[in-house]
Amino acid sequence: MNAKRKYELIILAIVILGAIVIGLLSLESLAIYFLVLLLALIPIYYYSKKVAEQTEKYVSKLTNRIKDSSEKGINKFPIGIIVIDENKNIEWANNFIYKHIKVEEIKGVNILELMPEIEEIFDVETPVDNQFEIFGKHYKVNYQKDSGYIYFFDITESKVVMQRFRDTRPIILNLSLDNYEDVYDSLDDEVASSFDATVVRILTDWAKKNSIYLKRIDEDRFIGLLNVKDLKKIEKDKFQILDSIRNLKEEFDAPITLSIGVGMGTDFLPELGELAKSALDLALGRGGDQVAMKDVDGAIKFYGGKTNPQEKRTRIKARVISNALADIITDSDKVIVMGHKRPDFDAIGGCVGIYTFSKIVGKDCYIILNDSDKDETIQKIMLEIENTDETLAKVFINSDEAWELMTPQTTLIIVDTSDASRVIDAAILSKANKKVIIDHHRRGEDIITNPLLTYIEPYASSSSELIAELIEYQTKIEKITPLAATIMLGGIVVDTQNFSIRTGSRTFDAAAYLRSNGADPTKVKTILKEPIENFMSRVEIINNSIQKTPEIVIARAPNEKTYTNVMLAQSADLLLTLKGIECSFAVGYLDKNRVGISARSLGNLNVQLVMEELGGGGHLANAATQIENVDIDTAVSRLNEAIDHVLLQ
Repeated sequence: MNAKRKYELIILAIVILGAIVIGLLSLESLAIYFLVLLLALIPIYYYSKKVAEQTEKYVSKLTNRIKDSSEKGINKFPIGIIVIDENKNIEWANNFIYKHIKVEEIKGVNILELMPEIEEIFDVETPVDNQFEIFGKHYKVNYQKDSGYIYFFDITESKVVMQRFRDTRPIILNLSLDNYEDVYDSLDDEVASSFDATVVRILTDWAKKNSIYLKRIDEDRFIGLLNVKDLKKIEKDKFQILDSIRNLKEEFDAPITLSIGVGMGTDFLPELGELAKSALDLALGRGGDQVAMKDVDGAIKFYGGKTNPQEKRTRIKARVISNALADIITDSDKVIVMGHKRPDFDAIGGCVGIYTFSKIVGKDCYIILNDSDKDETIQKIMLEIENTDETLAKVFINSDEAWELMTPQTTLIIVDTSDASRVIDAAILSKANKKVIIDHHRRGEDIITNPLLTYIEPYASSSSELIAELIEYQTKIEKITPLAATIMLGGIVVDTQNFSIRTGSRTFDAAAYLRSNGADPTKVKTILKEPIENFMSRVEIINNSIQKTPEIVIARAPNEKTYTNVMLAQSADLLLTLKGIECSFAVGYLDKNRVGISARSLGNLNVQLVMEELGGGGHLANAATQIENVDIDTAVSRLNEAIDHVLLQ
């Protein structure tokens, strides 16, 4: 009950009560009472009527003013408002909408005909702010389903500001001229001066063209500053500066290349500098002649890597590494060494080499090799070891035994891989406090963290070659045994395909050293002999080959059989012996849930980049990958896509 009605009832009750009391006295008194009451009510009535009329006029005027103000306010809102019916037809829109879409009349028009971009806002149950570009501007759009209201917030200016912020974020470049010192020293003074001036001119012109502040900080090192917008332009042309520097070989007969590390993703300059340094180390670790881009969130991209790595390691470095490794082993209670999953001849050769090195230093060494890791070739090697050297045979242990032997003072040495996901036993890697990496593959993204010593040389043919050099610089009387030398020589032979690929002068020096210590090439050949069934299997694989291009061929193994990694690799090698073939791929089942791909090239095409696209890696001319839970058809399809993206774009 409202207050007005309440007071009316109270007055009426008083009047009635008064009439009853007076009526009890006399009828004359009652008549006089009503007469007086009537005379009093007549002016009150007319006064109340006048007040009511004035109030009504005031309320009506106020209502009109409020309505007018509301409409004017809504039409002047800095946001757009559209009201739609249940069929998404426009019932009303404020002036903001008309002003920005520049359409005279939109009432009755289906909003999706006018703005097809916003269709997705009708697919959600609860209001969500979505961003769209409509009629050349950027809007945040909110749809209120229950009321049919759609709100448009103009965010064009903030979008522009945010984009400007992103475009102007700082980038740091670390540039390294690969092999500069060796090339410069090999030229006479006049040519060397011209060579240096040409290199600086090319880099300076490139920097000016792309708005880069470039400063030389050493003979072979430069640092550059730029922003994200300019980096995108450089990315678009895929760092053509790499080709410009590489082409100097024709002018000066100098095998000079350029490596660049890019730090990005933060405004904190010291952190950018560290990212750029780390990226350059990664590019150099992968062989140089490429760009590594490292974001603060850990994302890494690569460009280049078109040439085989130049031999850059020196004998001085090898001697320093040898002495450093000896010191680490001396400070350990024992050494445990392991290679990668499904180890090959080189991985076993490297492990045996580390065992020999540790024995020279005077420390016990154990090699991790599980039964599941032994393929046909490894089984032959182990049989030869068991028949020839009982002491060496006893140092081979499984993962469980290694776990029990490990202490905080044990040094774990990983050979023939630097990838944490590829080691024989990840648990052993996690347990180790002291780690050493020795590898000849290009450094990947998943590199083992916090090693005491890293010796990654992509210029070497094999891990066996690297470790043979390290042993050679140990001057103690104990030397490598003939059997160990034979196994290490086998690692070099396999990884170089009988000294035909990735073979430098240091490779032959290492082979000569091993041969002088009793390495038997005939025994290596015997171990590598295979039954005729294997040869026929390679024929099966090759028989189902398709030329993707005149230079590229893909061999697809039959569906009903499984093959070893070695079998696929040998098939790819064999395809390269055919006339006109520059690059080959062999695809086949390793088991029912895993497809293997081996890639080979003559050096003009980088198969490593193709395999990295598929989660693998390797070298420019020799790489591989494994894909789980796919069939061969899917694997071949992905391979074709990777080839198109990397080699044929």
